[in-house]
Amino acid sequence: MNAAGTEPARSAAPIARHIGTRIRLAAAFLTILPVAPSAQADPADVAASYGWFPLVGFFIGAALCVFDRALAPVLNPSLRSILVIAALAAVTGAVHLDGLADAADALGAGRDRARSLEILRDSRIGSFGAIALIFILTLKFVALATAASANRGAALILAPGLGRWAMVAVARGLDYLRPSGAGSGLLTETNGRNLRVATIIALAGVAIFAVRRPLAAIIVAAAIAYALRALYRRWLGGITGDLIGAAGEIVETAVLIVLS
Repeated sequence: MNAAGTEPARSAAPIARHIGTRIRLAAAFLTILPVAPSAQADPADVAASYGWFPLVGFFIGAALCVFDRALAPVLNPSLRSILVIAALAAVTGAVHLDGLADAADALGAGRDRARSLEILRDSRIGSFGAIALIFILTLKFVALATAASANRGAALILAPGLGRWAMVAVARGLDYLRPSGAGSGLLTETNGRNLRVATIIALAGVAIFAVRRPLAAIIVAAAIAYALRALYRRWLGGITGDLIGAAGEIVETAVLIVLS
């Protein structure tokens, strides 16, 4: 009886380890935190970590919320908003902002697909990219600074989570346009399963704030993600890491605006 009773626990342990590894891989991919497994990860775990992006986003948002509340006794909402947005850029290494800038520069090339892909490979930021960064950071600041007190916490938590959900949704069914790179290990045949996992996590996160505006936020997030997916398919016929990061930034900003 003891052997039979311990069998479920034994079978559950490897599953829990795999999930823990995947969450750590997702956190390592999305943040600068040194949380990656010390041993080389299984490619299957790397691919499956994509589905856990929204959970990491919600954790980032929760940390920002704690940071914001710690500053509340000494700073006004505007100054706190600047510091919170700066903290968000810092903890993510600003990698998604860089992707947004590269995507804006590539869009500036118009319908020249080869030129657009060349720009996406270039690490330098051009005029369109600089304008996009100023625009998106200004929108984030204004949205957060003007958010009602009751919505500020929800905005800080939901925006990073739904932004990371959009990063999974926008790539669904699209080819990765580079033979190697950060996204090549993520976009595999598990892509459909990853979207299901990510959607369950996103819906669970929104359910915590089950009022009208957070529900509107996920609708807006889904609409923007699938509109960008259609744009990427028509424009380039696929996806790159920069385009995925750009989608996350755009949706994150839109959610902040909806909840402001």
